Amino acid sequence: MIFDELVSKTNALNELKRKTDLKNNKALQDNADAKYRMILSQTDSFVATIDYLYSNNSSLKNVEVLSATSELLCSLQKVIESGLANSDEIGKAENAYKSIQTNMKKEWSKLYAQITGSTISTLEAIKGIDSENVGLCLQKIQAAADWEIGVKRLCNMMQGIDDADQLIRKLGLDDEIIYFLQNTNAGRATLKDLNDKVLNWIRCEKLEDKIRISFVRR
Repeated sequence: MIFDELVSKTNALNELKRKTDLKNNKALQDNADAKYRMILSQTDSFVATIDYLYSNNSSLKNVEVLSATSELLCSLQKVIESGLANSDEIGKAENAYKSIQTNMKKEWSKLYAQITGSTISTLEAIKGIDSENVGLCLQKIQAAADWEIGVKRLCNMMQGIDDADQLIRKLGLDDEIIYFLQNTNAGRATLKDLNDKVLNWIRCEKLEDKIRISFVRR
């Protein structure tokens, strides 16, 4: 009788342990699956972002970034090789993703300057001519100054550059006039810069009252 009772209790304990292990394992697996879905979603957004960036600026492609991204995709595939998301492999993929983002933040500061530098410089020069439209262009462009994943911000930046180009063409600006305006904004313009082309442009745009001349204090 006692032996039967012990056997019964032992079986009950074993069954409880089995259920507890299953529950714990399920919780761990659910957590691993959630992490995998998160890193997969982040990677998908990142790939879409650099695809848009490099498609619109093919000369800016960074081989190291592309290579690291390819390795990340292989790592993500390895996570589910067994059919279930592997926690250890997820950890490796997360570290790889973070490393790429750290490098992209450094890389973007250079790329952003390359893409927008001359446009922003010109817009700053013509602020006094059409401040409202210049401000709208700068707002779109400068919103992407810091690296963040997302195609929308890059789309807005490129739209801002296109709008700026149209504005510059509408104002009839060439390199010589832009140079004069840049010097004027910086307080470096002199009467020597006022050649016939610049003067004619100023008169055509009716900007005589918006440009001031002053003596240099020595």
